[in-house]
Amino acid sequence: MLVQMTHRVAIVFDSSGTLMHTYRVAKDIRTGEMLYDTVTLHLVRRSQALVAIDTPPDVVFNHPPDQTLQQFLAENNININIGCASDDITTDDVRNMLDCGSGDAHVSDLCDVLSAVRKKCKNVLYIGTGFVIDVPTGAIEYVVCSGGKLFDDVESTIAQLKGCADIYIASGDSMRNLSVLAEHLNIPRENVFPVATPIIKERLVKDLKEHYDCVVMVGDEINDLRAIRAADVGVLTMQQCSDKLKKLCDAADIIIPDISELPHAIRKWNRRSAIDDAVIYQNSPLKTDD
Repeated sequence: MLVQMTHRVAIVFDSSGTLMHTYRVAKDIRTGEMLYDTVTLHLVRRSQALVAIDTPPDVVFNHPPDQTLQQFLAENNININIGCASDDITTDDVRNMLDCGSGDAHVSDLCDVLSAVRKKCKNVLYIGTGFVIDVPTGAIEYVVCSGGKLFDDVESTIAQLKGCADIYIASGDSMRNLSVLAEHLNIPRENVFPVATPIIKERLVKDLKEHYDCVVMVGDEINDLRAIRAADVGVLTMQQCSDKLKKLCDAADIIIPDISELPHAIRKWNRRSAIDDAVIYQNSPLKTDD
């Protein structure tokens, strides 16, 4: 990994739920039930994976609604990426098992969740689609869609932090979506790590610790747990949802209700934990008060 240091502090952000308020809709393929404003990560059980479909959403509506999801992906040579998995599951595992699945999920199901998100969310920065697959059987359990919109004060918070830290994004979203976010926040593309599983996020944090004096990880969900534990300072945000697993709260060094509180929270942590003041540049937003 090439690291071009500008500062001596690195801050790694998750995107959905951390930088962006994300509205998610899932459809249970077995029952047909629509699950609104759900946490899709909580749908992933053992031996299952949450898989992102790397294609513009509008493409979906241009295909026969009765086409199976497996046919849609294969015939259009659409890339898929694992956003989160309960085990060490690869995209090759998913592709191999898709051929063995029952074919119960259709393009129409994707259209349903896309339409539900678009109806609810206006002026979103991007929309992504995906599915939850049970790898041993190849059965698609859910199709999912999410729409993301920046939380208030994200732009001003990131601008403030750039005065003292190099900013990174590590997310399960595709580069197609994250590049829009990075451009909007003026974050270099080389600092963006797409389709980042919990293991990839953890590895990124550990790699950055080889180059920076202090690495901060900011996340909001269980897929950020490993990276939060690995960071010098782990930050848990409650802005998307305040109902968090105990082990996630226990792992965090800092818990904040709003992303705008991040500079002040790190400043307080710096003062409390006696991190070397030389780590933080003079006159930066994170400078410890005398």
